[in-house]
Order: sequence, then structure tokens, then C-alpha cells
Amino acid sequence: MSLRDQLLKAGLVNKKKVRQTNRQLKKSRKKQQSERQSKQEIKRAADAAAKAQKAEIKAKAEAEKARRRQIREMEERKRAVQVWLRTHRIPLREGNQLFFHRSARGPRLVRCLFPESVVQGLRSGRLAVAWDGPSSGDPEYVLVPDTTARRLLELAPGRLLFFNEEPPPENDLAEQPYDMGAIQEARGRVPDRWEGLR
Repeated sequence: MSLRDQLLKAGLVNKKKVRQTNRQLKKSRKKQQSERQSKQEIKRAADAAAKAQKAEIKAKAEAEKARRRQIREMEERKRAVQVWLRTHRIPLREGNQLFFHRSARGPRLVRCLFPESVVQGLRSGRLAVAWDGPSSGDPEYVLVPDTTARRLLELAPGRLLFFNEEPPPENDLAEQPYDMGAIQEARGRVPDRWEGLR
């Protein structure tokens, strides 16, 4: 038997006072329960904030790791390109055959004189023109074989200035070497139409 029941039986308190006390106890229990719930909500919110902060830190670390990996891969690719260009280059020789290729510094064309065999190799896709050197200085134009050119297409396509991936057919007349004697002879047979205007 509880203390309230004993006091009620002894006549020290009446039923009205007991009900009033019960209501006050009920209110205080509700208040304590709501305080406990608010403390739990605060704890949950703090836990969620801590988890979000940990996730953000982890995401930043992963992004930094990915950025470093990307920089490392770019440097490795740059070194591989330099090695390929330096080890597989073909020495340039002066010739009498005129050839144009893109410039490493923009949309201009560079005029070169190569031997006929080099020009045939460039047109047929056995050779390619690439540039080597620092990106800030003057480029050095180099000839590379087709296997190196294909590798450069994968690693650094901007380094290739001329590469004929689809060579013309063997019987294409435009790809036959010029006979300069026949050209001079043909020029001699054609009258100069500007001769009378001079």
C-alpha cells in the first residue's frame, strides 16, 4: 500500500487533495519525458551533424586524392610523350620537295622542304610530323614513325601536327612522284597569256 493510500485511510488527506497531487505528478512526469525526448533529439541532431561533417571531410579527402592522382597521371603521360618523341624521332634532312603542316603555335601552316622519300612517307601514313620541346618556348619539329604517331594520338594528340591515318590507294596518280622535266616541257608548250599585257 502506498503512502497516499495510507494517508487517505488515516484521514489526514481527502480525495480532492489526492487527485490534485496525482495531476501534479502526472504533469511533472510528462515534463521529464519531454525533456528526455528533447535531449534525445539534440543528441540525434548532434550525431547527424557529426556524421555529415565526417562524410564531408571524407569526400574532400577523396576529391583531393583524385586530383593528385590526375596530376600524377598527367605528369606520367607528359614524361611518356617526351620519351617517345626523343627515342623514336627520325632525323630531318633538307630536300627539294615542298611540304606544309600545321604550326604548333596556332592555326598557321609551316613550310618545309623535305626529301621526296620523306614526303611520300608522310602522304602514305608511314611517317608523321610532331613537335617536341617546352610548351612555352619555340617548338622543335620532328618526324616520327606511324607506330609512335598512333601512340601519341592516345597520349597527347596535340603534339601531332600531321599524320595521315588513312593513306591514299597505291594507284592514286596524285601520289606519284613529279617528273620535273615533264613539267618544264609542258610549261614550254603552253603560251604565256600575260605576255602581251606586260
